[in-house]
Amino acid sequence: MSRHGLVIDNAVILTMDASRTVVRGWLAVDDGVITGFGEGPAPEAAERVDAAGGILHPGYISAHQHSMDALARGERGEAQEFFDWLFGTYYGTVLSYRPEDAARAVELTAAELTRAGITTVLDCWGVGDVGQPRAIAALDATIRAADVSRLRWIIAPMVSDRVPPGWNSLFDAAPEGFRPEALTAPTGVALDFARDALSRARGRVSVWASVELPEMATDALLAGLVDLGAPGFTTHVCASEPGAVDVSGERAIERLDRLGVLRQGSVAAHLTFTDGADRAALAASGCGGAHCATATMWGGGSRSSFGELVDAGIPMGLGLDNATLNTPADMVAEMRAAMLFDRSMGSGPVRAAAADLLAHATIEGARALGLDDAIGSLEVGKRADLVLVDTSGTHWLPHRDPATALVLQSRQDDIRRVWVEGEAVFAR
Repeated sequence: MSRHGLVIDNAVILTMDASRTVVRGWLAVDDGVITGFGEGPAPEAAERVDAAGGILHPGYISAHQHSMDALARGERGEAQEFFDWLFGTYYGTVLSYRPEDAARAVELTAAELTRAGITTVLDCWGVGDVGQPRAIAALDATIRAADVSRLRWIIAPMVSDRVPPGWNSLFDAAPEGFRPEALTAPTGVALDFARDALSRARGRVSVWASVELPEMATDALLAGLVDLGAPGFTTHVCASEPGAVDVSGERAIERLDRLGVLRQGSVAAHLTFTDGADRAALAASGCGGAHCATATMWGGGSRSSFGELVDAGIPMGLGLDNATLNTPADMVAEMRAAMLFDRSMGSGPVRAAAADLLAHATIEGARALGLDDAIGSLEVGKRADLVLVDTSGTHWLPHRDPATALVLQSRQDDIRRVWVEGEAVFAR
């Protein structure tokens, strides 16, 4: 037998491949890539980890998140109207960030992601003042801190060049110190900022293009971002009923499709208020979606769109969204929330099962991001993003289907080790 770099033995391996194969045995890693797995005696390795019968599964993927408001989590314990939260809690925090604040927000987010077994995150990033020295320095600090985390971190700096109609009247009621001018930049400045951001990718940190909301972007800005040729694109889409229609009267998704935004490698977050034509266009384009159940419910959402989106054939991941709406970072809790939201207020013909939600937190999340050729399942040739879970506690009894148990019975403190590309990033 060949000598591998790392072998994890005595594991219940949830591969999350197309057949949802479960292997009771070992998995080998070399140079960050899965090079083999099987039952029976494990091959030799420079490093061997005894899983002690625990579950080994692909790293979780948060397909939509905001790291920047991590410093405001726990600030408000009562329900807020959306614009009170947006202008008061969210913008009230990030519009004053210095570079060290941005770095600290990433450090806190990274610590929670690793403990939760989340190895890939799509981070819709923003501190306002796009193109200004404060924002440029904060972005640089963010990327450096994300790189230090060694997680697979996708940073999508959000840019905007217009304010939606009706927002100006809301600004008058915003908290003292709120700066509406910080929300937008001239189109050329926004594009230059996005272009410069793309050049800052390093290590496991990649950079995508993004606008905060389609209704906050002109056609010129959206088309210009497409022309930049970024690895991916993401934005919030149809998160509200007004947001489902552009200021011109065109459906938001129809507009994004017309401008070439919808494609494989684009991720539309929320998608709460779509119609049949919207969903057909999304599915045909290959664009992925991100369902954020906890944040939607925290914001007062009364309907889960998850079922109808999955039924339409749209690749759907799960997102933890804002730290001020969903804390601490916990993908198991998010899977349970998505299942409960779907059961109680769902759409589509079938309610999701626990094992379905595990798929959407792993391989389907990878499909949504257009990264399923590299991550999301444990298969030979894919990156070794791995989570080892201790199943010895009494809360795991009786032992039945491991995928179902992972969603319904596991706790975050069951996670023993996390690897990204075969590199250990967490151990308990």
